[in-house]
Amino acid sequence: MIGPILTALDPRIKVAVFEMGGCNNLNVLPEEDPMNFAPRVKIPVLMTNGRYDFEIPLETCQEPLFRALGTPPADKKHVLYDTGHMPPQLSLMKETLDWFDHYVGPVKSRWP
Repeated sequence: MIGPILTALDPRIKVAVFEMGGCNNLNVLPEEDPMNFAPRVKIPVLMTNGRYDFEIPLETCQEPLFRALGTPPADKKHVLYDTGHMPPQLSLMKETLDWFDHYVGPVKSRWP
């Protein structure tokens, strides 16, 4: 839930992954509400969630935040896993690494 705030405010961040991303379904002050920052996020964003997450529900927290992101549609992706709050770690790592490889480039080895 802090991802939209950080990425909207810090121009050094060039690409982001929001794991278990979503808006806060509690009453929060406007200055800490991720929904107020989401339209200002313009960088590529991968958001990963569990479809059956009871802490960050799909229809009321995940989808509204994803739609509100100011990132162009071609540069944002919402990956849903058929799990609760914690997606499978190996799948999550692969998706994350592929995302960074695409936008930042693959890691270059320091060894010949």
